[in-house]
Amino acid sequence: GYEVQYSTNKKFTGKTTVTKTIKKKSAGKLTVRNLKPGKKYYVRVRTDKTVKKKNFCSAWSRCKRVTTGR
Repeated sequence: GYEVQYSTNKKFTGKTTVTKTIKKKSAGKLTVRNLKPGKKYYVRVRTDKTVKKKNFCSAWSRCKRVTTGR
């Protein structure tokens, strides 16, 4: 699966950071609702895999800045 994290803070600290988990192997996109219009968000992704009840995660990708529409 994947973990997607988005935040209004470039360092992904504080209460504005949200982490979503995608468990389906075929999932190609994630729709996020209730974002504030005209605001800058930072997004990053990493892969997540469980093998023999142990969880393995890759490093976070580079963050991408996204501005929501008005």
